[in-house]
This record gives sequence, structure tokens and C-alpha cells, in this order.
Amino acid sequence: MQEILELEKKALDVVKSRYLLCILVSQRIHQLEKGAQPVIEVEESELDSPKKYYQLALREIYEGNMDLEQIGN
Repeated sequence: MQEILELEKKALDVVKSRYLLCILVSQRIHQLEKGAQPVIEVEESELDSPKKYYQLALREIYEGNMDLEQIGN
């Protein structure tokens, strides 16, 4: 749980709005569920459960490896 809170704080440093972060993460999770490839290096075990997509989406945002403009597409 503490790890998730840290990821959220780091992602908020990038996005600055909790509302926008919620929208971006939600859209990214849907993309991952539909088969989109992660834009950061992850181990296979991180892709074995949709429950892990939340953390993955947060990591992608705070590591700055994704184009936030294209998440909604």
C-alpha cells in the first residue's frame, strides 16, 4: 500500500491535478487491458494481472516515458 501511495505522489508531481491523473490512469489502464504494450521496461510478472496495471500506468506517467497527449486516443 505504501508503494502505491509513493507512486501516486510521484505521478502527481508530473500531472499536478488529481482529477486529471485519475482520468489519465484510467484511460491508460483500458489501453493496457486491450493489449497496448508498456512504454517502460517491465518484467513479464507485471503483466500477468490487470490488478497491476494501475501501478504500471502510474510508473509510466512519472517516469515520463509516455506522451500524455495520446493517452486519450
